[in-house]
Amino acid sequence: MIVFVRFLLILLVVELSTCGYLVAKRLSRHLPVLPDAEFVDPLMMSDFQELAKQAETGSSKEWVTLGQALLGQGFYTYAEICYRQAAEMDAADKVAQASYAFCLERTGRTQASTLEYEKLDSFTGKSIFPLANREFYLYSIGRNYLREENVAKAEETFRQNLGFQPAEYQLAKILVRSNRSEEALAIIESNLRKSPDSLYFRLLQSLALESLGRTREAKQAADRLERAMYIIQLSFNINIVKPYSVRHGVQKEVQEYFKLIELNDMDLLARKLDTIFELIDERPLPQHRSTLVRMIEVEFQRKDPKRMLMLLDQLNQYGIEDADMLQFRAGAYMLSGEMEKAIPLLQRVAKMSPTVEVHQTLANIYEQQKDNKKRDEHQAKMALLNAMMAFRNNQLPAAEESIQKSVELNLNDPQAWFYNAETKRLLGNKEAARAAYQRCIELDPNHGRAIRELTLLTPEKFKQNRRGS
Repeated sequence: MIVFVRFLLILLVVELSTCGYLVAKRLSRHLPVLPDAEFVDPLMMSDFQELAKQAETGSSKEWVTLGQALLGQGFYTYAEICYRQAAEMDAADKVAQASYAFCLERTGRTQASTLEYEKLDSFTGKSIFPLANREFYLYSIGRNYLREENVAKAEETFRQNLGFQPAEYQLAKILVRSNRSEEALAIIESNLRKSPDSLYFRLLQSLALESLGRTREAKQAADRLERAMYIIQLSFNINIVKPYSVRHGVQKEVQEYFKLIELNDMDLLARKLDTIFELIDERPLPQHRSTLVRMIEVEFQRKDPKRMLMLLDQLNQYGIEDADMLQFRAGAYMLSGEMEKAIPLLQRVAKMSPTVEVHQTLANIYEQQKDNKKRDEHQAKMALLNAMMAFRNNQLPAAEESIQKSVELNLNDPQAWFYNAETKRLLGNKEAARAAYQRCIELDPNHGRAIRELTLLTPEKFKQNRRGS
């Protein structure tokens, strides 16, 4: 009997120890915190809950995955908790460390962010996550110092990152603003040799030359600036967040829709969009408007004006009626043969957001109606827009050809005459440029840019003419 009692006591002690261990383990386990589900789509919330369950019993990898899902939807503070936990669980996880620093940066805690970015110095090897690599996290540290208005530390950090074009731009900008334009020019011109059409470096070049009193060169740089289209990426926030934003919820369904586009099956696309719209329901999700717009586009391809108009009316209920929607409404009326309703809408679009496409449509309509004057006006606008695109892409011969066609079709458009003058001037034909500027000013006496350029070409004569008038 005594032996049996002892056995029961030992068994009780073992059970209590085991239960105590399990309770302690449970209490010490970090539990994921999820955002309020009120405005989160049901698919997204379901994914969050499943990932949270995996993280609760998983490793740093599962915590990073949950953090990425939350980050993709802009829940920075919730993602921060996940990344911090992942970094504590695995001190060698570069992605967790860099992502934690990024969340601190995005929520305005720049000093704390910088300290966490600096820890990445001890890591080795390259990472597929940009911010875990030296040139990116150094650049982020420099931007943190700029936000804190600590220009000296920002400059020091950007100097450590020479060879990384965004950092060199920020350094050159600091130098120009602190009256060290000669030093800045060396950096600017080095980058312009690599990227001659860089918008940002061309602007800095113009400012630097102007500050040094090199007015003629500054003007040449300003001319080239207008024909510079290449934009250096100075912020990488969207690139970091976007890949995670399409992995879950409704947005995952939208990505599947994009894959189906290649099949060019409009009925299949329409069914997929109907499914997405049902998932969104009445929730105020950002995909609501974009899904309706895609549905309208598909119905236009399916040539179903009735359904197009129904969907457009739904958008109107949300106060959405921009140039694109007006153009689709006009397209629906054109499909149903109601040209008297389509034309005024297209004319509004041409004023609100002129494109080659809308002017081409109007030109074709007036061609069919035998209205040659209005047809020529819209063909002139088409040529002008083509000339402007070629001009801004630094394709001056192509711009000259298009702009010449524009002024021939419509002799009374001051904008066309201005670009005619600009193109002629930059191609070295100063006499033709003077005449075109003069014509622009006759049509629009307050055209400031034309007045300025004509003054620079013929300063004395132009001043006398202006006084005489």
